[in-house]
Amino acid sequence: MCGRYTLAAEPDALLETFEVPELTFDYRPRYNIAPGQEAPVVAQDRRGRRIGLLTWGLVPAWRDEPGSGIVNARAESVADKPSFRDAFTRRRCLVPADGFYEWRREGEAKVPYWFRPAEGSLIAFAGLWEHWARAGSQPHHTFTILTTPANDEVRPIHDRMPALIAPEARDAWLDAATKPKVLEAVLRPAEPGLLTAQAVSPRVNRTAEDDPSLIEPL
Repeated sequence: MCGRYTLAAEPDALLETFEVPELTFDYRPRYNIAPGQEAPVVAQDRRGRRIGLLTWGLVPAWRDEPGSGIVNARAESVADKPSFRDAFTRRRCLVPADGFYEWRREGEAKVPYWFRPAEGSLIAFAGLWEHWARAGSQPHHTFTILTTPANDEVRPIHDRMPALIAPEARDAWLDAATKPKVLEAVLRPAEPGLLTAQAVSPRVNRTAEDDPSLIEPL
């Protein structure tokens, strides 16, 4: 799964990497993005590609009440699940990040590890976004992160990882006209050697903690 991640890149790097216009929201470096919090998401429609803040935890449009959002969706079944099927067809998105956390049990403790690109660049998680609205209720704009089986770097820590969309596949992922067979090929574990990992402070377990020291190696 993917339950926490980081996005501390400079705004200019974010704009250049994802080819989006100027930011229309207050942006700050984040070192512990958690479910239920707002985070930048890149999407595309007839008006073009843009970036905005959505809440992590997808609320299906058909729910009578929003309830708790769905944090992750398995890439292997996302096209068939009622909660994600329509969003997978029409509302795919990219979730910018520069790293993510996974935990491994070591003795009596669960030790967090921060995974980041070995070359230090931004990465993009495969995501889906959704709009929930009912008369008399506050609308919800939400997203979920897709996961795949872990690759060689992540597998010793956890059996799942975020689905990473390679730079050359991002246009296809955002394009609503892309064929399902192409999307299936995109949703695969990350290539070996892409990521590096380091054990970090257990302070990341607390969602209120959010500062650069969280990603310093132990």
